[in-house]
Amino acid sequence: MKCPNCGYFIRQGVVCPNCGVDAFIFRKTRNTSIRLYNKGLDLAKVRDLTGAIKALEQSVLFDKNNYIARNLLGLVHYEKGQIADALKQWIVSASIEKKNNPASRYIETVQKDGRKLEKKNDAIQFYNQAIAYLQQGSDDLALIQLKRALEYNKNFVEACNLMTLCCLQENNIERASYFVQKVLKIDQYNPLALRYARELNIEEKKGTKNSTNTDTVKRTDAAPPVPTYRRQIRQNSIKNEIISFLIGGVSVAIVLLSLVMPALSEQKDKTIDDLRSKVSAATANGNITPEELTELRQRAAKLEEENNKYKAEAIKQQNSALLQEAAALSENGNHIEAAAKIVLIDSSNFTEEEKATLNTLQLSILPEAASALYTQGSSEFLNKNYDAAKENLENCLKYASSEDFIDDTFYYLGQIAQEKNDITTAQLYYQRILDEYPESNHVANAQNALKQLTAPTPE
Repeated sequence: MKCPNCGYFIRQGVVCPNCGVDAFIFRKTRNTSIRLYNKGLDLAKVRDLTGAIKALEQSVLFDKNNYIARNLLGLVHYEKGQIADALKQWIVSASIEKKNNPASRYIETVQKDGRKLEKKNDAIQFYNQAIAYLQQGSDDLALIQLKRALEYNKNFVEACNLMTLCCLQENNIERASYFVQKVLKIDQYNPLALRYARELNIEEKKGTKNSTNTDTVKRTDAAPPVPTYRRQIRQNSIKNEIISFLIGGVSVAIVLLSLVMPALSEQKDKTIDDLRSKVSAATANGNITPEELTELRQRAAKLEEENNKYKAEAIKQQNSALLQEAAALSENGNHIEAAAKIVLIDSSNFTEEEKATLNTLQLSILPEAASALYTQGSSEFLNKNYDAAKENLENCLKYASSEDFIDDTFYYLGQIAQEKNDITTAQLYYQRILDEYPESNHVANAQNALKQLTAPTPE
């Protein structure tokens, strides 16, 4: 049997002696990945984009190197207006297969139009601002932001669904129906849109595998006029939907900022370098007038100044997005995930209001995250799952400040290090108990452990 991973001929058994891969399992998982890709392709053809995404995500889960599935997954995300998710898949795909991979062309096409990318990013910012306004009770302002988001990204499914939610809350059935139809035209089986369609009793037309352009619901000829909203009391379920929208939207914004903005900045840096090269070459050859030399230098300096401002603004936006996501995660009770976002934030360019918000979140979230991680870590330690315990307890220390379980955490980590024969690390943790927590109930245990670790080995 030939190894499907490295091509080595396996003479006996199913484990490849060359690469150590179980050839039977490897082939089975790869075939499963291909089958799920084919399923995703069929679903995408009938515009079941949600189903296609699920199938394709499972496909790359079974075979992370299936770059063809990643390319299609990126195209489906792009069709739904999720530019950042699309770019993420294409970038991974391009790193897996560098030759004759259409992912490189997709990335180049998207990045070529810098203004279009900025508009997509602006759409996400408008969408996030709309959620913030909804939480504050400013429905009219939220509606304006959603309209702007859809002007900049007409296939922004999440924004359409949020617009539907606003319309349903205000009992504007006609307007809600319009946005439900718009989503279902893009993504035929979008679960949230189908739920809204059921509430509105919109007639569905189930498409067949051979139809690709059939509308899924009755369509209106034009969008109904936008109403002036009146604030109503919102139920917890609606609040949770808004929080989910916020988390998803901000996550996309962070990905877009981290993947796309550096590429645009690199283009500007290249332009600046080209101008400087022209100045140096022209000066060396002496074939440039002082006026032309001054003009080139001024252009380079202006571009550099603009690029520095651009980079600073991109960093600030990324940190603001992290702050919003941390707040939303905390609101939803995900303190550990929120804490992980908080420690990444650089507040140097924040306004005083943003700094105050960050400080409030730090005081409320970090202790909760530390406590939760300590509980998980100590439980894993008692069950002798040392690797999981070590990870949770080390993360606990990142967020803890003056909690009464820090000395316990040191002791558990010392025990784990000792169990793994990492003597130096174990000694450090035990010594910290003696130095920093002399009143701890682990002092005697730490002293005994240190004596055992430093005792000479009997010959």
